[in-house]
Amino acid sequence: MSNLFGLILQSHQKQSKLSNLNLLIVNDEGTKVEGIVKALDKANADFTYCIISVNDISLYLSDLTYDAILYNYSLLNSYQSSPLPLDKLRWWQKIKKTVPLILITDVLGDEIAIECIQAGITGYVLRHKLYKLPIIIEKSLASFAQKQKQESQLAIIQHQQEYIKQLEREKQEQEQANPATQEFISHLNHELRSPIAAILGFARMLKEEIYGSLNDKQMQYIQAMATTGEHALDLINDYLDLAKVNADKEELEPEKLAVEDICRASLAIVAEKARQKRLKLNLDIDREVDFCLADKLRLQQILVNLLSNAVKFTQEGSVTLRITPQGQNLQFSVIDTGIGISEANQKKLFQPFQQIKNSACREEKGTGLGLALSRKLAILHGGDIVLTSTEGKGSCFTLYIPCFPKN
Repeated sequence: MSNLFGLILQSHQKQSKLSNLNLLIVNDEGTKVEGIVKALDKANADFTYCIISVNDISLYLSDLTYDAILYNYSLLNSYQSSPLPLDKLRWWQKIKKTVPLILITDVLGDEIAIECIQAGITGYVLRHKLYKLPIIIEKSLASFAQKQKQESQLAIIQHQQEYIKQLEREKQEQEQANPATQEFISHLNHELRSPIAAILGFARMLKEEIYGSLNDKQMQYIQAMATTGEHALDLINDYLDLAKVNADKEELEPEKLAVEDICRASLAIVAEKARQKRLKLNLDIDREVDFCLADKLRLQQILVNLLSNAVKFTQEGSVTLRITPQGQNLQFSVIDTGIGISEANQKKLFQPFQQIKNSACREEKGTGLGLALSRKLAILHGGDIVLTSTEGKGSCFTLYIPCFPKN
């Protein structure tokens, strides 16, 4: 036993359900702790305790490492000022969520006792029944731990509810914004795509010399007009598709598709451009591959986009479309022998309006939207698009989509 600044510390080590217990005994003037210690000793509790005066409690509030606080309350010393122990427990109100408190007192009366329990005092034992103290401490610790667990769970639930509310607010804001977005998309479709399509139609008629022959310079201008118009139309189409996906307005219509048919149709679209560049187009389908589950229009759009890019950025060699099974998915790999892509540029590829800056890009026009749109469409299918590439050695874009379930 030691005495330091009025602090008494004593250790009792015995076998009990109450083990490694560290108690703080807060003492009113005139009260004694012998009965408290004796009651715990009889229960063979393994405990240490520290005694301080209630007048000094503020000195210890910043560093409370106790398992429980026992407040040895004196009704006689407090009666002239107030008969309520709660009036002398203002210090505990600051820490009651971190340390359980057990009130040791003489008979208070039912109303006062109820007020103490309602205020959050964990346990309550009468001084002439101190033999119950070990059981009260054990129950109080269990009750306090359960309460903390419930409060922790409640805090998690509240946090989840706040998160759900936030998502609902964002969804409402998005829904409120969607009509304006859809109106803008509709306006863009009518005011830009329709006139450009008409201009392209006139340019083609002039190019075919339906209404008379053109000289070389006029033919050059008409071809430039058609090329520029097609680029603008591609840009608008890609932007409108991307806007629909971002606004959650794109609805896929998955169906059972023959993989070979969709691949050959996609290759046919880029065949002329590949022939002009003297590139070899290859189709390599694994024998186990037969059908896939996808939206026909959107799958072909993705494949054509990947094949077009491969042809565009390949100066010599070949472009291969290889399809292989992988678990529940199919891999559509577009492999080229082109310029390749550096690691720095790979990070930009799937972002809207991002294009690689090199000599090939200056020669070939692009929208900067195709890969971003293709990846979003792949994700809508439950798949993805990944890239592997080495600068100067070619690239491989791989589309993953689900296989068609087999019996």
